Amino acid sequence: MIALALLLATGCGTSGLSTRPPVDSLDTGGDEQGPVGIDAIDPAWSLPDEETVVTITGHGFAGKTVVEFGRSSATASVVDDHTIVVTAPAAGVETTVDVTVTSDEGAATLQDGFTWAEEEPEDTGGEDTGGDTGGDTANNSGAGKVGGLLQFQLLQIACPSCLSLTSNLQVSAQAAFHTPTDDSWVSWLPAIGSCAVNPAPVAAADTYQDAGTRAWLEYGPNDHPEVSVALTAGSDRLLAAEGLTADDFVRTAGYRVEVAGGGDIDEFTVENAVYTPDSISTLTPAEMLYTEPRDAFAAEIRKSRADFTWSSSGGTADFAVVIDVYSASGNPLAQVMCYDADTGGMRVPATYLDYPAGSLLVIGMYRYAVASYLRPDNGSTVETVTTFGVLGTGILSN
Repeated sequence: MIALALLLATGCGTSGLSTRPPVDSLDTGGDEQGPVGIDAIDPAWSLPDEETVVTITGHGFAGKTVVEFGRSSATASVVDDHTIVVTAPAAGVETTVDVTVTSDEGAATLQDGFTWAEEEPEDTGGEDTGGDTGGDTANNSGAGKVGGLLQFQLLQIACPSCLSLTSNLQVSAQAAFHTPTDDSWVSWLPAIGSCAVNPAPVAAADTYQDAGTRAWLEYGPNDHPEVSVALTAGSDRLLAAEGLTADDFVRTAGYRVEVAGGGDIDEFTVENAVYTPDSISTLTPAEMLYTEPRDAFAAEIRKSRADFTWSSSGGTADFAVVIDVYSASGNPLAQVMCYDADTGGMRVPATYLDYPAGSLLVIGMYRYAVASYLRPDNGSTVETVTTFGVLGTGILSN
């Protein structure tokens, strides 16, 4: 049983968690003949508790470029096609991980490319071969593996009564920690620039470690936080919050994670572990936001030209359009999910909307950010997904 929801259910619509494909499914060839290659990382090590700015040299560094230290990712600043600058995170433990660079040209992996240690290692280099995305080099170490998931979402609902919901706002937070695994909570999602029909969630774990009875998402000073979101553990050790409001979800903010600690995990705090995107300020078709049941499903979505636009500002995010398709009598037909960069516009290809004209649509537009932080106890990655979404209705036309 997948106890931790991978799609945060809203009754009729769902929000998509964003990611790109796992590293091991990407082109990681690093030789000079490949589109992307890593020649050197300088410095190639850091003290375990320090963030370190590093320079990576190689080739194929173009467009949006992301660097992964194990499974902890960071957006890099591209100096030129051969040079990027990025901040390596603090691991909290002594370990060595692979480093992967993904750009618009492809991807490359430098095995054992970065080390956290109390003193400079004699050899911090690695072999750029690609393929092996491991990095578990210490006893019981989770470095390079996934050890948890945290989700934080705000969803605005245009016509809640149309979807058998009682509120026009849902704010939710969930977290779970588990034994480190090579699997990812979000690897099943469509790649950037693509769509999928009925995407099938796959859990990275279905049993969780004891992290204590409470955890918190906090924004503001440690001694007097402006916002403190309490998550309480259930019988399955899943941590979840209740009774959240819009004030709990501060836009473009960095939240720290505090975990009480339990039988499996010691107490820990990680600063700026979760970042929230800004809101969606305007969108089209605006008719999907009609709030009265008599006006619902007025937004006409053409199969041949299913265009969606939006505006937003602040915070790094990507974007998903998720369309639940129902027959005119209300029977579910399919879910279509398209995922791309937050460019302000998206067209859903007609091949994904090959359903009868007059089909009812529940349309979700989601601005979201996927990131990660490292668990201090074992260096594993906790994947984080923060989402700001708007849910409306429409009808399919030819």
